[in-house]
Amino acid sequence: MSATSHGVAAGVVFGIVCVLLGQQFGYLSLSDLTDSILYFVVAIVIGAVVFGVIGMALGRRYLRNHPPPTPP
Repeated sequence: MSATSHGVAAGVVFGIVCVLLGQQFGYLSLSDLTDSILYFVVAIVIGAVVFGVIGMALGRRYLRNHPPPTPP
């Protein structure tokens, strides 16, 4: 599993958690089905994109600083 896919998975979970915390703190109302689905989808997409880009950047940096070993 690459750093990008780890970042995307973490972003999806973070998006879901942010929506649920927003509902718990009273910022969002999840009583309407269409609004709640929209909140979840938008949060999942934004979280996946942001964390995926961060994971991709960190993965490239790691590979640049730790090149794979050359075979003998």
